[in-house]
Amino acid sequence: MDVSLLWRISRHDDLDGVGGEKADGRWHTEAKGRRIVYLSEHPAVALVEILANLKGNPRLFPDAYRMMKLVIDQSVWAATLVCEPLPENWRGDLDHTRAIGDAWLTERSSALFRVPSAPSPESSNYLLNPLHPDACSLTIEWTKWVTYDKRLFHLHDEPR
Repeated sequence: MDVSLLWRISRHDDLDGVGGEKADGRWHTEAKGRRIVYLSEHPAVALVEILANLKGNPRLFPDAYRMMKLVIDQSVWAATLVCEPLPENWRGDLDHTRAIGDAWLTERSSALFRVPSAPSPESSNYLLNPLHPDACSLTIEWTKWVTYDKRLFHLHDEPR
């Protein structure tokens, strides 16, 4: 059996996607029953996505994040939909990207949907519809806590 990997950084250690019911994201609007999980093709892309969305004083950011490694069965990869080419201003047009993601979630045509990463547009993220029957074919291989490198926030313990 051929397998591939996807990555997630989150406070959660599951793939329930209930956060999509409570808050909008780049590729969906919040709604009861609208579950979604954002995944990345590489752990570095997952980290860039998290860093792009952190808000507030860097000194108050958490000391660590939870990284999740997922194994995806080849049959799920084969059924993955790929986002059509987007307009040049797609990163600033949340209404457009949310409409695309909402339509995909409503259609339930695949468990995974490949979309570009906004902070790293040559990289891919994958949206997971946890309500699609193939979603159970994704396996969490492990989750672990990883300490942030404070240099990401320009924080240093000692003066240079």
